[in-house]
Amino acid sequence: MTLDQLLNQIETRELEFKEKPNPALFKTLSAFANTNGGVVFVGISDKKEITGYRCSNADLKELSDTIVNKLAIHPVIEPIKCEGKTVLRIDVKKSKTPVAYEGRYYSRVGNTTRLMDIEELKEFLISSIEWDSLLSQRVLADIDEETVRLFVRQAKSAGRLPGADEREPIETILTRLGLMKGDQLTNAAFLLFGKKPEHPYLSDPVLRIGRFKDGATIIGDRWIAGNLFHQLSEGEEALRNFINVRYEISGETPERKEHWDYPLPALREALMNALVHRDYFKKHEQIMIKIYDDEIWFYNPGGFPKGLSIEQLKAKPQSIPRNPLIATIFYLAGYIERYGSGIQRIFTTFAEAGLPEPEFKTDSWGLTLRMQKDIFTEDYLAQMDLNERQLQAIPYLRKQGSISKREYQDLVSISTRTALYDLTVLVNKGVLVRVGTGKSSRYVLSSKPQTARSENSKTISKT
Repeated sequence: MTLDQLLNQIETRELEFKEKPNPALFKTLSAFANTNGGVVFVGISDKKEITGYRCSNADLKELSDTIVNKLAIHPVIEPIKCEGKTVLRIDVKKSKTPVAYEGRYYSRVGNTTRLMDIEELKEFLISSIEWDSLLSQRVLADIDEETVRLFVRQAKSAGRLPGADEREPIETILTRLGLMKGDQLTNAAFLLFGKKPEHPYLSDPVLRIGRFKDGATIIGDRWIAGNLFHQLSEGEEALRNFINVRYEISGETPERKEHWDYPLPALREALMNALVHRDYFKKHEQIMIKIYDDEIWFYNPGGFPKGLSIEQLKAKPQSIPRNPLIATIFYLAGYIERYGSGIQRIFTTFAEAGLPEPEFKTDSWGLTLRMQKDIFTEDYLAQMDLNERQLQAIPYLRKQGSISKREYQDLVSISTRTALYDLTVLVNKGVLVRVGTGKSSRYVLSSKPQTARSENSKTISKT
């Protein structure tokens, strides 16, 4: 892109114009270095007028020395001719360490430069440090040898460590896996293979799973300590114990078919993601899973990598592990894939089961995942006193996501007036929600039916 073309652009997160070197320029250079890098053109006013800049060797040396002395960075500085004047282009790359100007740190938000707050600076400082690769105070005696050897057998069975020998000394296995440096364990080594503590400290990584009747009434609680393989195994068992399962016997085979409230593979994927991608720098925060009558809520102290959204992950799987050593071990054991497809598998299994799409939300504190179960069971619908036509709409809505009045008419072969009556009844009973107005309106299944959390809406048939 030429300078003329750039002049037609507006200032962005990575582009800014300055008329001359001043404190605002150095703050912007600090912000670019602390964000995603960027380009500053010096010699262009805020009104996009080319005022030019003196570019003698002495001037360039003075500016370059000032930037190095004030910011400790080495940008690329290049004079450019435009409309008979000289403009200075300054390219700044993203820095791996925070860059300060006069003792303060700046970041780029949209097209503005602003001062970092303490939390932003702390996040920046630790973002380039991998917790799992740091050296641990634990010693080899704290490692559970059987867990290590069991892992080697699993990895061989998965075809991901074909030449491994579980009979090797533990320190040899851990060193080969990058979990020991010299004679010292990494944080990942103990977290993956450590012995279960008899008395876990408050700062030890713990998985907490609770069963709630409502927002304040807890009717079941599990604190699961120990290494991550133990937390995964015990966590899966707790989830199965806290949700419902129905059994179907067809008569064609002696085996019974299980129908769980939620797809078990999706629950396992969500649990593994939380364990592998948790921010373990946050020592006093735990992974929490809250199970209600109609939904499950996961909280993981560790959001998506900066700049990555759930929409991007849905559109194109990406693997940017916060804890690469931990992620590698789970991959070798056959539990996860390297290609960031876990979230897509969660969405796929819910869609195949005809359940509402899970909701991901992330902020500076962490990530939450909300899963809703299909409360439109036969028992629930029987309470609603629906006619046969209305009942036919439920499986259609599970598959298609929504239905129009015309589509409902065609589905059950009725008049416009009867279709409107049926749909209005379904809305009044809290089964459907009307979206939009006029001819473009459609109907979707309600995520919060009227009796979704009532005592009668839940049937426990687990044996």
